[in-house]
Amino acid sequence: MKRAAIIGGGIGGLTTAIALRKVGFQVDVYERAPELKEVGSGMSLWPNAVRSLDQIDPNILRPLTSRDRSLRRLLMKDTAGERIKTLPLPAEDCSGFSIHRAELQSALARFVPTHSIHLDHTFSRLEQRPKSVLLHFENGASAEADLVVACDGIHSAVRKSLGLQTKLTNRAYSVWRGMTHINSENDARHLGLENDGDISESYGHGCRFGILRLGPGRIHWYAAANNSLRPPDLPEGEVLHKFFSTWHAPIPELIENADSAICTKVQDRRVTLPWVAGRVAILGDAAHPISPNFGQGACLAIEDAVVLAAC
Repeated sequence: MKRAAIIGGGIGGLTTAIALRKVGFQVDVYERAPELKEVGSGMSLWPNAVRSLDQIDPNILRPLTSRDRSLRRLLMKDTAGERIKTLPLPAEDCSGFSIHRAELQSALARFVPTHSIHLDHTFSRLEQRPKSVLLHFENGASAEADLVVACDGIHSAVRKSLGLQTKLTNRAYSVWRGMTHINSENDARHLGLENDGDISESYGHGCRFGILRLGPGRIHWYAAANNSLRPPDLPEGEVLHKFFSTWHAPIPELIENADSAICTKVQDRRVTLPWVAGRVAILGDAAHPISPNFGQGACLAIEDAVVLAAC
């Protein structure tokens, strides 16, 4: 049986493990963290990713889907909450849905044997051999595989070790992603939505704010703002309030009552090839990091895994 070693136990790495096991590989996943725990907040799982996961195993997503998470219409608004446009979202054969990253990671991990996931294994270096790859980790462990797949993110150590281009492009805006719980008899009405499957985005000068439901009372929101508009010398914790405090309800409330909020400067990389070197392949953000406003980072990693297994 051919052996595959996957560097990184995130969404891309676990999906790759499941996909390769389906086509007959013995798979081991090496994760640098001491526990398999996804950081971040909510995300959009768009139809390309839903189709890809269903192609691997329909049982992965079955317990995660619900009507109030579906992505069927985008309500586009101005800062006062007035509707500008209603945009139908792709749903010909399947619709996308919103989900917390940790939920998806846990669902994927259930389809990978526990003994195949090796925690606290930080990649150090690799040696390409004629018929295998020898991996070395910072904890002193080593492993040999017929195929290595790097799913270790935008700052991929494997990509760097292969001598592939690592330069990133800094984009001129920042993104916030947050989670807020609300107590309301009708989540949709409270959020200014009309139907199950509605999400919203509101637009102002150089700013944007989006709202998605992750199930009863649990809201994922995201915001973007041009860096040129950031007030100088304002503490980071006050920047988001400064941008959106006068916008329509419930945006100030969601920010004020957030359980968590993460701000990231936006980086991506112009598409560069190759994504394969010898017996090593890279996928997801290691290969083609994409700006978060496309909502496709994790989705493309999932799609990569299916394509790689097919190849």
